[in-house]
Amino acid sequence: MIVADDSNGVITWSEALQQLRDRDIQRLAVLGGGQLVASLMAHHAIDEFHLTVCPRILGGTTSPTPVDGEGFLSRFAPHLQLLSVQQVDDEVFLHYRVKSPH
Repeated sequence: MIVADDSNGVITWSEALQQLRDRDIQRLAVLGGGQLVASLMAHHAIDEFHLTVCPRILGGTTSPTPVDGEGFLSRFAPHLQLLSVQQVDDEVFLHYRVKSPH
């Protein structure tokens, strides 16, 4: 079990990621919502990003997004490198590598 939260129950990502490294976990699939992805992106803890484009247009303030929360200003936004594209019927599967921020 990994326990890495502060007294308010907020995940302390540096501690959680260190515990994963201590257990020799080098690859981990994150299947979560936009808030989880935003938190991990802010900690530079995502190496690859898979995105599926579906043939539906959702909109509005409550619509799901790949990255929720405050977002990133343009100059701080993570840059992605396209690795592959696959089309299956009307869906498109995109696979990106997150470029290093340095």
